[in-house]
Amino acid sequence: MQDKRSMQKQAAVYGLLFGVIILIIGIIALYWIASTTAMPVIIASPVLLSFAIPVALAIFFTLKLRKYVGGYWSMREAASGIFIMFFAAYFVYSLGNYIYSHSVDKGITERVQQNIVKVTTDFAGKQNVPTEELDEKIDEIKASIEAGKNPTIGHVIQGIIFSIIITFIAALIFAAIFKKEPPVFAKSVSE
Repeated sequence: MQDKRSMQKQAAVYGLLFGVIILIIGIIALYWIASTTAMPVIIASPVLLSFAIPVALAIFFTLKLRKYVGGYWSMREAASGIFIMFFAAYFVYSLGNYIYSHSVDKGITERVQQNIVKVTTDFAGKQNVPTEELDEKIDEIKASIEAGKNPTIGHVIQGIIFSIIITFIAALIFAAIFKKEPPVFAKSVSE
């Protein structure tokens, strides 16, 4: 079994790869959502791109990390390695997403939000939703968008702390699922 420091370094490397992959998928998703006219894409993309694909990648990298340490690790070893991996991925994704949306393509977030409102409005109109109800929903969506545009320092810190807690809880859950203690062999008694 590799030593603890080696496992942590490998976990960080897998986390960086995981974060870059999720960042690329996220950037592609932004353009996909910004240009779609289909309501199923608007509904399914967060589930697929924010949950299903990241969970599948997390499982893949967790199994690779367990294989790297020899196939066996305790709950504590698994939790620490997985937390390092998840935190590195979160850091790369968050930083990359921030840089991309504030430096590379400053208008992408707004285009995504506008398209979501447009597609939702078109869909609701086809479903004969009453105009008053539709206007209320649009106002709610726009208010939500405006509230997220200028977060305070307190909201940013609160978001970071919340993300670290969620990352730790996810690491504990993955560790509980993927821990694998080495087998204990019974000693044969010979006379």
